[in-house]
Amino acid sequence: MRSLPLALIATVSTLALMPIASAADMPVKAVYRAPVMTWQGFYVGGHVGYGWDPADATFNPVTYVTSALPTYIVASSSGPVNLSVEPDGWLGGFQVGYNWQQNSLVFGFEADFSWSGIKDSTSAPWSVNGTAPAGYPANLTGTVSLEQKVDYFGTVRGRLGWANNSLLVYGTGGLAWGHVVTTFSNGNINVAQPGCIVCLSPAQVAALTAGGYASSSDIRFGYTLGGGGEWMFASNWSAKAEYLFINLGGSDTLAISGGQANAGNVSLHVARVGVNYLFH
Repeated sequence: MRSLPLALIATVSTLALMPIASAADMPVKAVYRAPVMTWQGFYVGGHVGYGWDPADATFNPVTYVTSALPTYIVASSSGPVNLSVEPDGWLGGFQVGYNWQQNSLVFGFEADFSWSGIKDSTSAPWSVNGTAPAGYPANLTGTVSLEQKVDYFGTVRGRLGWANNSLLVYGTGGLAWGHVVTTFSNGNINVAQPGCIVCLSPAQVAALTAGGYASSSDIRFGYTLGGGGEWMFASNWSAKAEYLFINLGGSDTLAISGGQANAGNVSLHVARVGVNYLFH
């Protein structure tokens, strides 16, 4: 009779150990872990965007006429003419850079170049009525024009940001340069002499219709500040959006007879998007 309890205990023990043995024989399932994105390494890419900046000029037709013909007596005029332009336009180019990453901190440098269609022009008519030296009427009309454009520009910047796996938010700043062209002109001048066959000599007419033209074309250097965000949508690809304020400085003043244009301190506001390929 003692053998029965012993047999029962052995049977229960065997049944209890069977699930443990079966579990031990089962293959272990791997736990999936999402890959950790890294921003470390060299990258190249392209971008498109939009930019804008201001310029201004003043022109006094009376000053122009009396400078060309001091004996001219002014009866009325359209007064000083104020011109202002706000160049804007599309841009596109490429960038190269390198990132170092320590945990969530990402720092590095970037250099970029953009071809630019940032441009604006304006013009305004002017008129002066008065009498010529002989006392006969002589009325003048003309057009004064201002244009400014940025053909191309580039930056060399440091970047410092914070990364949360595939998302990078950063601030940036550094050096900037750009090619700026400004023109200021006075032309299309016509002299009307009502009731007079010969009031002004050919030399006087030539002096009055000579107009004026001034232009500056130079590469300027300054600084840039901005920030943006970048999203790594694949292991080697990222998309970015950023804003840059670019001050190209300069102190160009364009002067023509009767007027002056301020072409200094060109400031660009640039908003752009781009794509990078990361080598890592």
